[in-house]
Amino acid sequence: MHRKIIITGTSCTGKTTLGRKLAEEFGITQIDLDDLHFLPNWVEKENDIFINEVNDIVDDLDDWIVSGSYQTVLKDTLWQKASVIVWLDYPLNLIFRRCCIRTFRRIVYKEKCCGDNYESISRMLFTENMFVWILKTYWKRKRRLDSWSNGIFAHKNWIVLKNPKEEVKLYNSL
Repeated sequence: MHRKIIITGTSCTGKTTLGRKLAEEFGITQIDLDDLHFLPNWVEKENDIFINEVNDIVDDLDDWIVSGSYQTVLKDTLWQKASVIVWLDYPLNLIFRRCCIRTFRRIVYKEKCCGDNYESISRMLFTENMFVWILKTYWKRKRRLDSWSNGIFAHKNWIVLKNPKEEVKLYNSL
């Protein structure tokens, strides 16, 4: 059986980091949706182009791990192909702490993220405040994923992690 895994959750839960760990452990290609979605200067690809690009990549692979939260955009394509959904359903206080650490590290060490982009203090505070984004999307995504796991995607193998310590579950479940 092929491993076709989506790792999803709200921003700053560690989807990409976990995807990379699992990809290395199992020798599977990992695809980071943020890297595919963003062009230089934080320009977002049009949805049709993004969807086609994601599907072209996974269609050429027997096994894959896709990390990202583009749930409604990819619901009718990628989500249909997945066999396992890993939902990082972490508490807000952990997510905010990770957001602070990640953003600080990216700004200080000038780490690339989301393709060839860089975070900045002005972007973080004014243009695209991640704390506001997390608050705007956290409960909506939580309700959506809960609904999907009991509804349209109930037939998928769902692995819901409530904290990072539960990641050990994955190695025995995949």
